[in-house]
Amino acid sequence: MTTPDQTSADNTENMDAAAEAFAQAAETLKAEESQPQPESKPAGVGLDVNKLKAERDQFYEQYLRANAELDNFRKRMQREMEQAAKYSDLPLIREILAPLDNLTRSITSAEKDGNVENLLKGLRMTMQQFDAVFAKFSAKPISTVGAKFDPNLHDALMQVPTADHPPMTVIQEAERGYTLHERVIRPAKVIVATAVPS
Repeated sequence: MTTPDQTSADNTENMDAAAEAFAQAAETLKAEESQPQPESKPAGVGLDVNKLKAERDQFYEQYLRANAELDNFRKRMQREMEQAAKYSDLPLIREILAPLDNLTRSITSAEKDGNVENLLKGLRMTMQQFDAVFAKFSAKPISTVGAKFDPNLHDALMQVPTADHPPMTVIQEAERGYTLHERVIRPAKVIVATAVPS
């Protein structure tokens, strides 16, 4: 199954090949025309030369037309790529707007009635919405508390000697980290258990 990128690449290669063929044909005919002609021409040669000139002119016009179409195609593709890059974050921003609206409503409500419980409930719901948006875009939080320390995923802020957890186990998360597919967006900042000195 061909992708749009493969199709546009094939079209570009075909147009380039056609343009090159037209240019070579035109050059060949021009070179033949510039050669000195023998004084005595066999009958019918003049007609063939005129026919070749007409074909050459036709091919040259086709070459110019194909070259212009190729140039327009390249410019159009360049504009489309620039537009796609410019607005590539639009879907993510649209998804984030709903959690931001809920966050604003929670703060406004807490300021009016001073109910901390309602504020906490609204903030938890907003966090769940943010997590859902991140998951929709394949961004996942990095596992921390209880996981074995991994320097590729975790950034240790400090080490705490404790007998309650095995050494090199994450015991607290200070800042959540995220991955996008297999790439780390930012490592999680954690506190790690170490063995108690004997």
